[in-house]
Amino acid sequence: MTKAEELRARAARATQRAASTTPEQNQPGAPAAEATPAPRPNVIRAKPVRITADLSPQVYRGLIDYAAGLAETQGRVRVAHVHVTRALVAELLENDELQGAIARRVRAQLDD
Repeated sequence: MTKAEELRARAARATQRAASTTPEQNQPGAPAAEATPAPRPNVIRAKPVRITADLSPQVYRGLIDYAAGLAETQGRVRVAHVHVTRALVAELLENDELQGAIARRVRAQLDD
């Protein structure tokens, strides 16, 4: 099973779980539940969200080397790779051309 097929299967299972009824709803005389849950209020998160990514040693080395080169050109002792990652995500959100390139790369990864 390819990664893309696996992701589709997981999404289908999650959808089925969300659509399934609880045991109380199957009992006779139980009040009918709403078909859709009440919408959540829009709440702005105050705390940052932590993400984790597994990188191959070569990709990680490239990230570290890039951050070290950036530190050197900016006259700093060090630039943490998290700063590079944050800048990359911020640029991704603003740059349509980069979004297209990332979409193509993700599609290729999922098709492998």
